[in-house]
Order: sequence, then C-alpha cells, then structure tokens
Amino acid sequence: MTVALTVTGVLAAPPASAEPGPNLKVTATVQQGRWLPTDSIPIDLTITNTGDATAQQVKGYDSPQTGEYFQFAQNTWGDLEYRGNGTTFAPGESRNYRLHGSVGSLANGDPVLEIRVSGSAEADPSDNFATVTVGLVPAGTTERVAGHLYADANRDGLPSPGENVAGAQARIGGPGIPQDLVSVTDANGRFVIDGVPAGTQRYLFFWGLPDGWLVPYRPALRIDGSGPHTGLDNPIKRPLSEAIQASITLDKTSYQPGDAVKATVTLTNVGTVPLNGLYAACDPVGAANAVDVTPSNWGPFSPLTQAGSLAPGQRLVLDVAGKVPAKAPYFGSTHLHCLFEGKTHMNGPGATGQAKAPGMSGDSRGQLWQDKNGNYRPDPGEGLANTTVTLTREGDKRLVSFARTDADGFATFRNVAMGEYLLHVTGSWRPAERSMIYHYAPPHNFGWDFRVVPS
Repeated sequence: MTVALTVTGVLAAPPASAEPGPNLKVTATVQQGRWLPTDSIPIDLTITNTGDATAQQVKGYDSPQTGEYFQFAQNTWGDLEYRGNGTTFAPGESRNYRLHGSVGSLANGDPVLEIRVSGSAEADPSDNFATVTVGLVPAGTTERVAGHLYADANRDGLPSPGENVAGAQARIGGPGIPQDLVSVTDANGRFVIDGVPAGTQRYLFFWGLPDGWLVPYRPALRIDGSGPHTGLDNPIKRPLSEAIQASITLDKTSYQPGDAVKATVTLTNVGTVPLNGLYAACDPVGAANAVDVTPSNWGPFSPLTQAGSLAPGQRLVLDVAGKVPAKAPYFGSTHLHCLFEGKTHMNGPGATGQAKAPGMSGDSRGQLWQDKNGNYRPDPGEGLANTTVTLTREGDKRLVSFARTDADGFATFRNVAMGEYLLHVTGSWRPAERSMIYHYAPPHNFGWDFRVVPS
C-alpha cells in the first residue's frame, strides 16, 4: 500500500514548466525555395507565452551556427528588435512574425541559425529558441540556356516560316561571370549555352543582328538548377515607327491655365500588316506644362486598356480633350507630347502639339567660356569677355534680346518672356554645341553656359 501511494504521488507531481510566471515558447521554419545570393529569404517565427503571467521586454535575436553567413534585413524584427524596448506577450498569447534575410554567396553551404527570444522573469528558458537551416542552391550549380531567335516580320509575336535568324551571337553575362558565354545561332535560329552559373542576374542578349532589328526587353534569368530556360522564344522586331505615322495639332496657338484643349491626333498605318494592342504614352518625362489628358479620353488607345488597332493603310483621326496645367506660363508654353506604342511592338513614333502660354517674364543669365585647358568645364580665367550675344526664337529666328558679356564671360538678358531660345555669339566665336536656352520661371529655371570655339 505504501509503495502504491508513493508511485501515484510521483506521477501527479506538476512538471517544472508549470512554474508560475511568463514562459515563452519559440518555433521557426524557413520557407522552402532554391535560394540564391540577393534573394530575400523568409523565416516564419511563432512566439507563444504558455505561462500564467505577462512576458515583458521580449526581444529576438539570432546566433549563426555554421554555413554561409545569413544577414537579417534591417528592421525585420519589428517590435522584437533587441536594440529597442522589446514587446509584451499576455498569458496564452501567440504571435507570428515573418523575418527576412539574405546571403552573400553560396561558397560556405547552407546557413544554420539559432533564433532566440528573451524576456524578463522567464520561468523556463529551455524552449526559448529554435534552430533552422536555410536551404541554398549548392555551390557550383549550372544550367543550360537554349532557345530560338527569329525575326518577327509579320508582327504576330510567333515564329513563322522564313523568320529564323542564323549566325547571330546569343550571349549571357552578369555578376560573377568574368566573360560572356557565347553561342552562335544555327540555320534554324537555335542556340545552346551550357554551364551558365547559378545567380539571380543572368542576362541573355544578342549581337550581330540584321540592320535595324530590335530586341525586346527580357528580364534577367534566374539560374538555380531547376532548368526552365531551355525553350526560350526570342523574337526580334522592326521599329513600330516604320509602320505608323503620327501627328498632333492643338486647336489654339495660345492658352491660359485651365483652358480646355482639343487635340487632333492622326495615326496612319503605312505598313502591310494589321497593328493591334496600340496605346498612347503621353508626357513620359512628367513635364509640368504638359496638357492634362485623362486616360479614358483616348478610348481604346488609352494606356490603361492598350486596345487600339489600325488596319493596313488605315488613317485614323482621334479628337482628344485635355486641360492646360497651372504651371504652363512658367515655361511660356504648353504641349501634348505622346509616344505611340504597342503591347507586342517596339519603338513607336512620337508626335508633339505645342502652343504658347504667355504671361511671365524674367532675366536669363549664363556664361560663355573657352576651354583653354581641355577639361570640358569652365574654370577661372576662361570666360569669354566683352562679347555681344543675342537671343532669337527657335522657329522664326526673330531677335528677342541682346547682351554683352562681362570680364568673366557672364551675360544677362533682361525681362525675357519664358520660353526656349537660341543663343548666337557675334564676332569670331561660336558655341561648340547647339546653344538652346531653356528660360523657365523658378523653381524650374536653371542657368546656362556654353563652351565657345573659333568660328
């Protein structure tokens, strides 16, 4: 009877982990993947407070064990950041974290990490950590890259009889590849490049193409040993500007801010094949004086839908409504500048409609200089002194203003209307390059300087 009571008493004793206080438990897993240097590698961390009191000042950190060094991303630990104040976990609370990090190379094998958390007055620290292994692509991994190069003469985006490109160089380069890997396309336009080393930035490009043909942009290849790059289609294309003629005219020669603009856009397919997936890409540089056109005003040629089409020989006129922006007088003009592109086309034509936006004027100051020391920048003593310079309008060459340079080669044109002008130098000098002055109001203004050479 005594022995039985003793055994029962041992079995009923509470485990050590049941001691009062906060008790943090940690689990962690690395998401599976063929991880390469520069990849953002996710680690899922779960922290649970299994104790009966709130865990205070909870912080996380890692301890590298073996393999390649694993660098955690900045701020990835969030409220667990060990240099901060930490966070709290209520009794029974469980929280998930997604950590990210990366490796710099594959040379030292899979990183083995210990992920650990700490908190104040921890009842049982034995389960405050988890060990994880990050599965990298093995060092020395290579792949074959192969594909087909063809000239998409009929613009259908598919290889057709007679479109194979023979004798061109298919090349792969990228970080860690000291010399491009090269293959020459055969009579069927096929190429094979073996031994491409693993990496996230492997660039396939082509040399020796027929004149005028263009290669569409291709994102970098990811080489990780999984081998998906042995059937790459690579069409080259003629510029869309050869097939489309484009023009834009505005309904007025001068506007004020807020005025409505009616633009007449004319597109003509001068080629022999239908063109689809066309759209207008306007104001590509974000100019503050560009006519504001809502994308829907372009109809099927909207950059959002990219559904415009032109039959061979078709001439299409689009009436496009817009509005003059508030900043137009700062430039002395407003414009609608568009490129006409297509989903499966390249290098479409551009067209511009421009008008005046008068109302602002100011001084324009700049310098003429001789490059005496040949360093292609103005230095003290190189200013062209006591020389008369003039401004003319670009279109009609009409004289706008004149000035004379000071001892350091600086000249100021007084109270000139905002706009774009050509500068001319009198006497035995001339600008070495095209001397266009862009005279804009602040904050869009900037000075000018021109290198001069004997005329």
